[in-house]
Amino acid sequence: MLSLLKSAGPVKLIAAFGVTALVAVALFAIMFRVGAEERALLYSDLSPKDAAAISESLTAANVDFQMSPEGSSIFVPRSKVAEARMRLAADGLPGQGSIGYEIFDKQDALGATTFVQNVNKLRALEGELARSIDSLETVKSARVHLVIPEKALFETDRQPPTASIVVGLERGSLSEKQTAAIRSLVAAAVQGLSPDKVTILDERGELLAGASIGADAASAAMDDRTTQYEERLRRRLQEIVEGIVGAGGARVQVTADLDFSQVTTTQENFNPDQVAPRSTRTIEEVAADRSTDQGVTQAQNVPDGQNPGDAGGNASNSNRTDETVNYEISKSTRTEIVTPGKVTRLSVAVAVDGVTTPAAKAGSAPTWSPRPQAEMQQITALVSSAAGINPERGDKIEVVNVRFAKSPNDIGSTAPGPFAFDKNDILRAAEILAMTLVAAALLFFVARPMIKGLFEPPKPATGPMGVLGVVGPDGSIALTEDGEIDEDRIDIARIQGSLNANAMKQVSDMVKENPDQTVSVIRSWLQEDK
Repeated sequence: MLSLLKSAGPVKLIAAFGVTALVAVALFAIMFRVGAEERALLYSDLSPKDAAAISESLTAANVDFQMSPEGSSIFVPRSKVAEARMRLAADGLPGQGSIGYEIFDKQDALGATTFVQNVNKLRALEGELARSIDSLETVKSARVHLVIPEKALFETDRQPPTASIVVGLERGSLSEKQTAAIRSLVAAAVQGLSPDKVTILDERGELLAGASIGADAASAAMDDRTTQYEERLRRRLQEIVEGIVGAGGARVQVTADLDFSQVTTTQENFNPDQVAPRSTRTIEEVAADRSTDQGVTQAQNVPDGQNPGDAGGNASNSNRTDETVNYEISKSTRTEIVTPGKVTRLSVAVAVDGVTTPAAKAGSAPTWSPRPQAEMQQITALVSSAAGINPERGDKIEVVNVRFAKSPNDIGSTAPGPFAFDKNDILRAAEILAMTLVAAALLFFVARPMIKGLFEPPKPATGPMGVLGVVGPDGSIALTEDGEIDEDRIDIARIQGSLNANAMKQVSDMVKENPDQTVSVIRSWLQEDK
């Protein structure tokens, strides 16, 4: 081994060891990449503030992580995703850049004025509402602005609070129900705020819900009430029909006309046949009168004198009775108030799927058949009774048996087997196979020739130096240690033989490549001899 290493020379040894080291480093990197755990997404679309806070928290917890080039996404090993999210949730991360009630955790209440406290309370309330809206599935980000007027001295000067919300969506747009849910959420969290005073915009500047005033507010309320009634009745009918035909076997649509006019009716009825005394008044008078024909005497003016009544004269008595009775005619008063929201007309449409029989053989299509007429009549009767259909007011109901168009996913799919691979597994296997091929190529096409050339004895030179005869009698190259030709080791006879053989080979190749020119040259030579 030592003799082989010594005969190889320092330049060749250094090159061999260098290539071997590079191959070893490449193999180590490949095996480390193959054996390393795959990383998974922890959070995406992070603000710079949240990304910095999450990086600091993961570094303190000794969790290996990797950040995307733009700095908005963080990746951790797949087995550490749940643990990292729970740890960050304990620290209140990510906060989406909003500040909630934690603003009061580290604040000196003694040095804060009332104005600062009110501003912090408003900021905290806006931040908490933004976090609640961010938790919705279709919302990517949210900003909430609240305007809460100060208390006025007089009730007539009081202004209602208002709110403005800007939402960033993951995809598409918010539906009317989702928009109404956000408005109700904000209105319920702020005292005195009405849902029709909440304005919602998306990140593209499109108005999703505007603040309603006056007639607009009343119209929006009527539309919401109609939609809620139709949806409530539709779900009820859907549950009834699907309980008979199975889940997904029915589609129900309800259209209702509601009367939102408020009517107050007052009615008074008088019955002349029914009378009753209302009041009775009776007056009785009794009067007595006596008169005499004699004049006044002296005896009547002194004590114990003669009484004038004892004297002769005329006497009269009178009686009078006056009675008044007041009668009242019977009267009945009836006041009726019709509240808004009365159903004036109702239309119900129900589509029922038929009976699908599974395929008898593997690979064949399932068969479909319509439902019996008796079963359809039962479904019609149940829907009519549950919806409260009244033909007298113009209600209409339609129950139709049709075949539903189903996608392959609706028909069903086989359960994954124990050796089933998903997309991630296939990509991982392809990555490991590619790295294995690269490692094998490095071993067989780089490391193996270098090692083999290092330990095999040198072959006789067959290049231009060998053709010139720079070869010793023992077959070794006649070179000195400095790389110069050793004239003492040159074999003259071998040089001459090599030159003759080389010349003959060149002539033979030329004749084979140019036969016509060779014939012409030989003919010219024969002519010259003649």
